[in-house]
Amino acid sequence: MPKGYYHFSTSGLQNGKLFYTAAQFAYGMTLIGLITLWYDVKIYAFVLMPNHVHIILSGTGEDCVKAFDFLRRKISARLIEDDNPPLPEDYDFVLIPINDKNHMRSEIEYVLRNPLEKNYSTPEGYPWGSGWICHSEFPSLITGTKASDIPVRELRNMCNSKISIPDYWQFHPVLGLLPESFVDKSLIIKLFPSAKDFESLLVKDYESYSRIAKELGESPEYSDTEIADIRNHVLQTSFKGNNLNDLSIESKYSLIGILSTKFNMSPKDISRAVYMRETLVRQVLYSKEFKSVMA
Repeated sequence: MPKGYYHFSTSGLQNGKLFYTAAQFAYGMTLIGLITLWYDVKIYAFVLMPNHVHIILSGTGEDCVKAFDFLRRKISARLIEDDNPPLPEDYDFVLIPINDKNHMRSEIEYVLRNPLEKNYSTPEGYPWGSGWICHSEFPSLITGTKASDIPVRELRNMCNSKISIPDYWQFHPVLGLLPESFVDKSLIIKLFPSAKDFESLLVKDYESYSRIAKELGESPEYSDTEIADIRNHVLQTSFKGNNLNDLSIESKYSLIGILSTKFNMSPKDISRAVYMRETLVRQVLYSKEFKSVMA
């Protein structure tokens, strides 16, 4: 794959984690920075979740593969060192090419809303990623020790590497390598000119979020507010603003189809959206009548 922009996503572990403790997360933050030194990649946004990692970066496919292998080896070694299960031998990742400005905006939104999606935190309140350095005062308040002020042996132990570390990189005693040291924020500032742009697009672009989740093999998790917002948006755009109770049976089938195919909603979420029992929603999705309406 040629040099370009990519969404790099590791597989989500179902029965294990990449990071169990704050110290492991901090080490992960340092590893993300190190791949910019070992390989010809540039990082624009990233997030470390307990069982997977998302990175928006630029580079060649070859460098991305090397970066993944580096992360896999280093994280697995740390897990073993801390008496946690290592990563499985077939642990893998997905690389999605990013083709244009709108696509890039959607991919960044998807990555940075992960902590919100999993009910951990708002993007700017989650420490293990770059969401808190965008349109935020925190970088001026949360500072670390510059690499130039850390003894070489101690720095090598912190990074578990002998590679030369830029003097201006800052290491925090709890957070590890601060993302301000190596994340190129210029792309986010260009795509999200203001904090309001960033926040409003982050929570409203449901269609892009659903599409990207499907590409990554992930399942969207919608809140009650989001489900209602999506349903009302579909009623407004596809059903002339009619109320749910005014729809015919055929129209309700179409609504269920749109929620399932376009927004990748689960039967459980659809049942909450259309006020039908989940078992009935499943019957609709597999019925001949539904397939004929959606054909």
